[in-house]
Amino acid sequence: MRLRLLAGLVVSLLMESCGGGDQQKEVTPQGGSVTLWTEKTELFMEYPALVVGEEARFAAHLTRLSDFKPCVDEAVRFHFQTAEMVAVDQTVEHPTPPGIYRPSITFSDPGVYQLTIVLSGGLSDTLRVEGIQVFATIEAMPPARGSGSAEQLITFLKEQQWKTDFRTARGEQRVISQAVRAPGEILARKDYDVIVSAPFAGTLQPEHNSRIPVPGSSVQRGSVLASLTSAAQTIDGGENFATLYAEAEGEHRLAKSEFERAQQLYQSGSISTREFDLAETGYQRARANLEALSRSVQRDTVNPHRLNEYNFLLRSPISGSIAGTYYVLGKQFQPGEPLFRIVNTSVVWLQVSVPVAEMGKVSAPRRAEFRVAGMPQTFEVNERNGRLVSVGSVVDEHTRTVPVIFEMSNPGRLLRIGLFADVSIKTGTQKPVVAVPEGALMEEEGAYAVYVHVEGEAFARREVELGGSDGGWVEVRSGLRSGERVVTEGAYQIRLASLSSQLPAHGHEH
Repeated sequence: MRLRLLAGLVVSLLMESCGGGDQQKEVTPQGGSVTLWTEKTELFMEYPALVVGEEARFAAHLTRLSDFKPCVDEAVRFHFQTAEMVAVDQTVEHPTPPGIYRPSITFSDPGVYQLTIVLSGGLSDTLRVEGIQVFATIEAMPPARGSGSAEQLITFLKEQQWKTDFRTARGEQRVISQAVRAPGEILARKDYDVIVSAPFAGTLQPEHNSRIPVPGSSVQRGSVLASLTSAAQTIDGGENFATLYAEAEGEHRLAKSEFERAQQLYQSGSISTREFDLAETGYQRARANLEALSRSVQRDTVNPHRLNEYNFLLRSPISGSIAGTYYVLGKQFQPGEPLFRIVNTSVVWLQVSVPVAEMGKVSAPRRAEFRVAGMPQTFEVNERNGRLVSVGSVVDEHTRTVPVIFEMSNPGRLLRIGLFADVSIKTGTQKPVVAVPEGALMEEEGAYAVYVHVEGEAFARREVELGGSDGGWVEVRSGLRSGERVVTEGAYQIRLASLSSQLPAHGHEH
């Protein structure tokens, strides 16, 4: 079983309080602490100065790594032994309180002891701690020395860890697909982002538009957006739309009637082919004219508001949601003036601004992963849910980047238009790197950091430089060494602890 041992002597104040706030630990000859992990268990143990003939009370905090909760059902045997086979043994049947085992040991011989901790009961495991130093007298203890570490530590007690959703994981060597990192933005697909403009001069009368959709409302293709009332007079003094529409309707009815009559006469041989063709042409022209006027609106014939008043129903050209409205009820609008913006986000574009220096690595990318601020998960675009739309051929002269656009489906509409993304475009090559679970990353103002579990109740915030990501793991190019443990759940609580100006109260004594 491969164990990772963090051991060191700590100040006497630490023995009373387990540390406090953001502080650097110093080494003195008055006590010690040990943190180590097996595959099943985490041990954080503190003990006082160990001197022959004086009773020493240990505080061993034992955590199950299956759920990061305290051990409660285990009996624990503590076996101290030197190379000369001098041994001290004690078994603690129950923790007091949960998770904390307190053997009281009196050593009769000085020396360097190996401690073997054996758990039995609910969890079976064996942990070994090397280098437990017992001195013949207090005077024989070495003088204090500094830790040599300038890293500021954050205290988060075991009792706090056990009461919250808390987990850690080891940063480890993994094979990650290499990637080019670049900023991106979520955009609407061009034909899924539509401005609905006014087809004629008119107004939106309040009494006709009590149910007009508002931003965020969902609409279906062909559904009614608004009821438009044509203006009495246009800017150029021409006929208003209602008049034109009424004339077009009348011409269409007349032309259709004449064409149907011509059909009957032509079939009976009463008129010539030329006369029939003229009737058909007149009908086709009248129908085309009415269809042109009806392309974006239709006359409201089901619910006329006043006798002989023409109101027109403006319909949605696509399905989506209302992203913006630009009208004022009762105010006259002009032809071409925007009234609604409708966006369909079932499919979105991811536009990535790739630096020119990296373009040689992404000539024909097929896969990318990205994260957006405020969302914990990593999104992926691949051949199953999307496609590469284009790779730009022109360099932006201001940013010296080239746009690469992916299209992807957007289940649940989680991705909103305008979100910025931190994107990793896969290059296809792979290599072993130091990687952490994506849940360990904390994003703050565009930079990423992790909280490293330095020892049992001490954590350090480290800014990290990220590389590619693959299968929920993210490459850490700098800021973390392989084997160091990072917080994957509970990082926010540790951040709050780092902001506190008050030392935390202790849930146990030493």
